[in-house]
Amino acid sequence: MSKYLLGIDGGGTKTHACLTDLQGHIVATATNGGANWERIGVPAAQTALLQVINEVLGKVQGGHSDLAGATFALAGMDWSSDPEIFSAFSSSIGISKVSTYINDAVAALYAGIPNGVGIASIAGTGGKTVGFDGTTLVRTMGMSLGEGGGAGQLVGLAVERMATSEHGQTPPTRLSKAIPESYGITDIRTFFKAIAREDLTLTEDRAPIIFELALFGDLGAIGVVQAVAKQHARDVFGIANQLSFADSAILVVRAGGLHCAESAVFNHSFESTLHTLLPQAQSKVLSIAPVIGATIHAASKIYKEIPDEYLQNIHFDSTRLKEF
Repeated sequence: MSKYLLGIDGGGTKTHACLTDLQGHIVATATNGGANWERIGVPAAQTALLQVINEVLGKVQGGHSDLAGATFALAGMDWSSDPEIFSAFSSSIGISKVSTYINDAVAALYAGIPNGVGIASIAGTGGKTVGFDGTTLVRTMGMSLGEGGGAGQLVGLAVERMATSEHGQTPPTRLSKAIPESYGITDIRTFFKAIAREDLTLTEDRAPIIFELALFGDLGAIGVVQAVAKQHARDVFGIANQLSFADSAILVVRAGGLHCAESAVFNHSFESTLHTLLPQAQSKVLSIAPVIGATIHAASKIYKEIPDEYLQNIHFDSTRLKEF
């Protein structure tokens, strides 16, 4: 008899799994590497997913047939046809009838708003904004297609700002010293040459350097942080324009490393832009792991209306988790 609900949040760097019983008690969790198939390829993503599924089920001596529902919230699941990419995988492990594939931003939406009605703004390694009005689900299409790009965009704009300073177009910025030195390079022209010749790959983990310089008043860093924050706010506005919300207030969940970094510059720019464009928005920073939302989404597929008991139990148990 099927007795568990599985939620998986597969991002660019880590994959989290949460297993609950049908009453919402968290019975097992597991974590492994990233499962963004666009970055590592479908076979590697499938391997990562199978490992984390088997690990979390193994903790309760369970098998694939014990799953009543499973939601895979994966980075890169951007188009309505994308779930087909993993249909053979689901069939191969016998869960095709109970599995659902969604973008990982939808998991954050359900984690913050259990009925899923609202908007989620994700600003992490990358970015994504999704919204659901109870009938229609819409999402942004990609960083090169008009959406905010999280830490990746932040670092990219920082290097662009450094370049305009080097060209004499903008005032000097401490980014020009701090970013190259984080890669072990002391000469900025050597740094730019390495980028131009593709000898150096920019990585999103430089975002904290930019936030720190913004905190201490570097105008170049401040401008970069503000630009990314405003773009993510505009993404929320755009999603809201495509939906019809019955309530006057629109709930907005903020999730991902940039939203959770407690950067005063980022937060002020995001909130002020959001409320200028969308005065009825009510935002909050997600305080629980998005994988909890993936599990709640799995519950929404087997219950006509998710029981209050389920939601109370999973939220209570999530506060005691240390894995995520």
